[in-house]
Amino acid sequence: MITAQKSNFADWILYRFFRRSLRNHFFTIRCRGIENLRDLDPDSPTLAFSNHTNWWDGLLVYYITRLAPHKSFFVMMDERQLSKNRFLRKLGAFSVDLTNSIHAAAAVRYAVNLLQTNNSLVWIFPQGEIIAPHLPVKVKQGTNYLASKAPHAQMLPVAFRFQFFKEDRPEVWMEILPHFHAKESSDERIEESCNEALRRLDLAIAAKDLTGFERILEPKLTINKKWEWVQLAFKGRLKEFSPEN
Repeated sequence: MITAQKSNFADWILYRFFRRSLRNHFFTIRCRGIENLRDLDPDSPTLAFSNHTNWWDGLLVYYITRLAPHKSFFVMMDERQLSKNRFLRKLGAFSVDLTNSIHAAAAVRYAVNLLQTNNSLVWIFPQGEIIAPHLPVKVKQGTNYLASKAPHAQMLPVAFRFQFFKEDRPEVWMEILPHFHAKESSDERIEESCNEALRRLDLAIAAKDLTGFERILEPKLTINKKWEWVQLAFKGRLKEFSPEN
């Protein structure tokens, strides 16, 4: 397996590069329950898990972990992908090969070892592969094994949705539920909590209800919005400006 080799210098550079990439590809990122991430116990490790629908998921979990600076980021990543992007090791990525039981077991042991450090925040995608977003989350059997080996850890359920509205780029909507203790975990509870987070997101998106959502990535203004800003600035009416259509 490929182990993580975290580097503060690489993290400083890549965070800025990836944040710019997110702003170029998404209009904004909205998150509800961000306090559930920020308020994680610094003296207990965390195993966070979410649905997995596309390549951006890994970058998003890296980005939002920066909102909990008392936690050290790690993410379990497909070995074929990490072997092509080995620089991600510098951020905390380590590999898992689900096609080989021996290699997969090595990755699990490595993750368990990371969860012995109080400030660690280890992300996994319990579906084990990229799944179409309209399908419910079905976790791979044995996902809970990690929790059973770290019963002192906090389990953090997270869900993502990608949605177009009025802008030329999609928005990311994120739901973070309150954590529960690993000793109370099971494969079924992991699955149910992911689907509950997705259900809450779907209801909010259908109603376009922003109640409780915090914007954690500021919009990059479109051309028409830049022109609107100039017009309002010229008239001394910038208080009326909104970055959204």
